[in-house]
Amino acid sequence: MADLESALLKNLSDADPNTILTNITLIESLENTKLTSTEIQKQQIEAQKTEETINTLREVYRRVSAEGAMLYFLLIQLNIVDHMYQYSLESFTTFFFKAIEKAEIFEEEESRVLALRQ
Repeated sequence: MADLESALLKNLSDADPNTILTNITLIESLENTKLTSTEIQKQQIEAQKTEETINTLREVYRRVSAEGAMLYFLLIQLNIVDHMYQYSLESFTTFFFKAIEKAEIFEEEESRVLALRQ
């Protein structure tokens, strides 16, 4: 966008005041800048909506992530009981993702969170 603005300003400053309305390069530059600006505004609105959705879902699933973290750190501490109980993050994530796949799928996020917590 900054490049387009710079090019537009350069074309405006270089344009002849007597023929400014017939300068095709300047008119095309103006149209291109306008189209790009409109597209960027649309993308910013879409990005803002996506960010809001992500933030909402992050809060919904926070309980599941807290319990998952707690389970992981409890599992890591099992080696204090006996050295035989040593687990890696990779093995934990394997079981964690299997549990997610086995959990029942719901349309509502709250119901899905409850299913994941069981």
